[in-house]
Amino acid sequence: MRITARGPALGAVALVTVLLVTATGCSSGGDEDSESPLLRGLGALAEDKSVEQVTYLDAAEVRKVSKGDAKRFSFVSQPGGALLNSYQAGPWGPHLKVTQIDTAVETAEAGHWEGSFDAKAITGSLKSNGYTRGDGDGGDVWTDSGKAGVAFQVSEDEISYSAEDSDPLSAVNPEKGSSLADNKEYRRAAECLGDVYRADFNRTTSPNPVPLAALGQRATSGAENTEVLCFVVEDDGTAERLAAELRSVVSAEAPKFDGTKVTVEKGDQPLVRAVVPDTASQRPGRLIATDMELWMTVADL
Repeated sequence: MRITARGPALGAVALVTVLLVTATGCSSGGDEDSESPLLRGLGALAEDKSVEQVTYLDAAEVRKVSKGDAKRFSFVSQPGGALLNSYQAGPWGPHLKVTQIDTAVETAEAGHWEGSFDAKAITGSLKSNGYTRGDGDGGDVWTDSGKAGVAFQVSEDEISYSAEDSDPLSAVNPEKGSSLADNKEYRRAAECLGDVYRADFNRTTSPNPVPLAALGQRATSGAENTEVLCFVVEDDGTAERLAAELRSVVSAEAPKFDGTKVTVEKGDQPLVRAVVPDTASQRPGRLIATDMELWMTVADL
């Protein structure tokens, strides 16, 4: 079950892959003001059953809690894709830095950021790199004419992108009722995670009885980070088996996961939650970086 860095996916352009994108508020039919920041972020992306991985990041919150110890949070503080982390500079030249991004949501082929951007400088750089401007849903669309690559929308406070197809940027301009925030499994997982500054979602396919797994990061200070695993499962029997397996791993791997609390919520959409406390000596994100045994329990069901 691969949950971290994703491989190239955005076509011929070597920037190609992933970006983290953030809440746009163009999501589900509910009251936006009552939605959590995580659900608002998921509302920026159109539902696509072929998408296996999604990452949400409140980068502004990470910068706040990691002040004085940025190294400890380095694994979870950056957008999850390779677009900004690539060795090759992006088509925006020097006019876009990761520190300008406040929130981000991404898949392997599409994403949305919110923050503070120099839209004039960025679009000028796109133009000088061969991009042309056209009309699209939500505003101007910049595409690399003559090449299969990435399409962009840029404003002072939002940047959206996606791999070019017959309907550029449709992945980040979902129709009402068709965003990831409207997907019942993602909503269930988001409710389970609660107030997190980062969430990594991993979708599996049948016959796996756990259709969606998610890991969230919470922190009240740089020294107090908690990781929350949430598994949306098919039925109560699967929930009980998974919970038992998680508790077995906690016991077998002691003291690695000491203090972990595993709970089950049964009903129409059963859920298993594992809350794993960290100490100041552990780096946030370890459950998908180094200590993956709890994640891998899904493979044994």
